[in-house]
Amino acid sequence: MRRAAVAVMVGCAFGGIATGVGHQRDVSGVRLTAAIQPITNKTAAKVTAPAMKTVEYRGYAIRVPATWPVYSLSKDPRRCVRYDVNAVYLGTPGPNPNCPAHVVGRADTISIGGPATPGPRSTPVRTDLRAAVGAKRAGPDVPAAPGTIMQNAQLRELSVAMPDSAPAITATYGTSADEIMQVLAGVRRITQQSAPTGTTAPNPVQQPSAGTPTPAPWPTNPAPPSWIPPSWPTPAPTGTGLPTQPPNPAPSSSSPPPAPPAGALAGFDTCGAPSLQTMKAWRARYAVAAIYIGGQEMGCGYGNLSKSWVQSAEAMGWSLMPTFVGLQAPCNSFSDEINPSQAAQQGQQAAIQAVSDAASFGLGPGSPIYFDMEAYNEKKSSCVTAVLTFLGAWDRQVQASGYVSGVYSSAGSGVINLQNTSSVGGYPLARPQAIWFALWDNVVNLTGSPYMTPAVWPASARAKQYAGPRVVTVGGISMNIDSDLVNSPVARG
Repeated sequence: MRRAAVAVMVGCAFGGIATGVGHQRDVSGVRLTAAIQPITNKTAAKVTAPAMKTVEYRGYAIRVPATWPVYSLSKDPRRCVRYDVNAVYLGTPGPNPNCPAHVVGRADTISIGGPATPGPRSTPVRTDLRAAVGAKRAGPDVPAAPGTIMQNAQLRELSVAMPDSAPAITATYGTSADEIMQVLAGVRRITQQSAPTGTTAPNPVQQPSAGTPTPAPWPTNPAPPSWIPPSWPTPAPTGTGLPTQPPNPAPSSSSPPPAPPAGALAGFDTCGAPSLQTMKAWRARYAVAAIYIGGQEMGCGYGNLSKSWVQSAEAMGWSLMPTFVGLQAPCNSFSDEINPSQAAQQGQQAAIQAVSDAASFGLGPGSPIYFDMEAYNEKKSSCVTAVLTFLGAWDRQVQASGYVSGVYSSAGSGVINLQNTSSVGGYPLARPQAIWFALWDNVVNLTGSPYMTPAVWPASARAKQYAGPRVVTVGGISMNIDSDLVNSPVARG
């Protein structure tokens, strides 16, 4: 999760960096000026690395695989900055990117010009690029000499320390840092840029409407609205290519579902934090928003999220559900998964990191933090044991840090496993204090039927994601969201 800023993201696994391979140039601008040299059948067998192209931005150049698309965010302000797909992003994202409701997982990516990412301090892993990037000392806030590649192993992120006034260069990676490290090692300073001659990749996402109004001053702490069940359009495909929470079967009872408990609030979650203008408009219909605060499997950038954003949203009367997207079940297909032999240690480390991330956004002790554990094969006992060991350690550490422990998962896997298991590995299972369950039955209640019983979590500890991704419009502003009913602990100003 990276803040909304100038970013060049590069994602994809590739075999290595070739020398002498024909490449195309991409200059920002932004444009492509030379065609990729075709590889004939005669030479294909000898080539083990992909064709490359050069991306130039604000006086620096870097070679990336030619298949990575390049997006100019100044020309395409609604482009969603994502870390789960292969792309290059240039410029600062717009305030209202058109992102999927939910994205999990990471690929190799590079960001140029973005701000520092919250989290533990990075450590130097390579120091031989000074001549390439310029020998002038970096600013006082940069912890290493220019040309040093830094690594944050917990967040699967890399960065290059740059001279004063140079754009920041950062990266994320999936399972291994080796290939993206080679890309970063090729960054160099250039003396002049070519004139723009081409275009960026086409944009399939919705464009913003003209005439965006100027936001009015924020109201202070209006009362949360009573529950207003939204009228949903036909669900739109998200096109993420990633596993999503499957819609679980609706309860078989023919009797009307119970009404939401008194005090339950309308909520939503979306990939990146919306603009404050959007939050102001949406406050007329919703009272709770989930925010993604970190984790190595967080698939989108932070959007507009910052400490001041949290303060402003809370001043409008919003309640927030801080969510951390860390290691996933070992029987899944995400880029970073729990190691069953280290599950307890990894769960504790995730909690420590999540507490640090929450604090960086001004969310102090007493706030809940929900761990996002995506759906998995609940019938595979070894996988279930690893997940419960991890989540038990997460719950203990979050609570020990003075925060409220929470878990988000599918009612049919993570939630039912937590509910029906009292011990794991011979030790009592520490259950989360708050549960946020996904059950896409479009029924606006908190019973969790047919999966959950009232024995473990009371209604005051429950939130339900009852509908999956769809586009909703409030006050003329549309977003792709998951829909929630929230009665569980939230962060308030």
